[in-house]
Amino acid sequence: MERLELRESGSPERHRLPADVAAALNQLDVATVTPAGGGDWTVANIRKVGVVRVADCQVTIHPKVPVARLFFLMGYSLDRDFWRDEGVALAGDTDSDLVNTIAVAFLRHAARATGQGLLQGYEVHEESLPLVRGRIDLPAQIGRRGGLAFPAQVVFDEFTVDIAENRLLLSAARRLLGLSTLTPRLRTDLRKMTQALDGVTPLAGGQPLPRVRFTRLNARYRAPLVLAELILGNSSLDQDTGDVDATAFLFDMWRIFEDFVATALADGLEDRGGTATSQATGRYLDAGSQVALRPDLLWHDGGRPKAVVDAKYKAVRSAAHPNADVYQMLAYCVRFDLDTGHLVYAKGAEDPAVHEVIGHKASILCHAVDLDQSPFALLDQMSRLAERISGQAHR
Repeated sequence: MERLELRESGSPERHRLPADVAAALNQLDVATVTPAGGGDWTVANIRKVGVVRVADCQVTIHPKVPVARLFFLMGYSLDRDFWRDEGVALAGDTDSDLVNTIAVAFLRHAARATGQGLLQGYEVHEESLPLVRGRIDLPAQIGRRGGLAFPAQVVFDEFTVDIAENRLLLSAARRLLGLSTLTPRLRTDLRKMTQALDGVTPLAGGQPLPRVRFTRLNARYRAPLVLAELILGNSSLDQDTGDVDATAFLFDMWRIFEDFVATALADGLEDRGGTATSQATGRYLDAGSQVALRPDLLWHDGGRPKAVVDAKYKAVRSAAHPNADVYQMLAYCVRFDLDTGHLVYAKGAEDPAVHEVIGHKASILCHAVDLDQSPFALLDQMSRLAERISGQAHR
């Protein structure tokens, strides 16, 4: 198998690629791939990490931040309490390959959770049976059977391992097994795990993931279920790319960064009062409600906006709109009648700066978040940034 190693956000590189691989990278929005002549292609602006397989070519895209750090960023917005408690243990997975690192952590925590036996629970079934089990569903019996005694429309509870928690584990394990980059040992361990989940039904593809409410009864499943949600909710397989069949396990770096910033700042701002709403919708710039606004984070108190934040993994640059981020933030400030707007970038994408707008009272502050530090130091940095945003709001 032909293998290609790329690194996220690196300088443009020239590679010899099959045309179908170049097409898949473009269509999956992994990178901008353009012909360079002689069968070579220029690969630039890499914006996703993970793995793509097209025919007999496997492309692995490595993140520019350490894998353990990226792992923390990905999971924090899913369950911040878990990642605060477990961050050190998870950061011990130093494998340079993102997919194998995720698989190792998932298997380790799943083994701990199921070591004392699979969790069981009651599932409600509605079926048509030749005998009565549980209770008869009278409206269904009359509506579907015209009042006939049998078959009976019944509702009953069954104590079973086929519950949401185990379905999530099984589906995540099967998703990982669909990847060609796993080591043979991990593949063997995942197969053993699926065998241990005998009697469990995998989740249907394309359906929303079931929501699990944690109690003392299923608390031991919390860690592997957080990881299962990360595996199932942030990746996709068997991509439809027109004439190209591709198998992909990809993560959007911009989404990971923006979700983390919004979650961490929401915590810090709400500690100082008010409510922080992520991806606030239903707000418009114009009276005709034609220009929708959706800031990454809106901090408000009793409906009165106090601060607005947008996270940008990379600064938007184009010849037509060279300062699009600033224009967008100015629109937020005008709409929410705020003196200050906050743009939060990953360090290296944009330098800290203050833009004092002429003809309007708004100032646009650009902040830089250094991702190359430990989870605890990173969260401390976000807390200090929340304090600064709060201080600007109360000036």
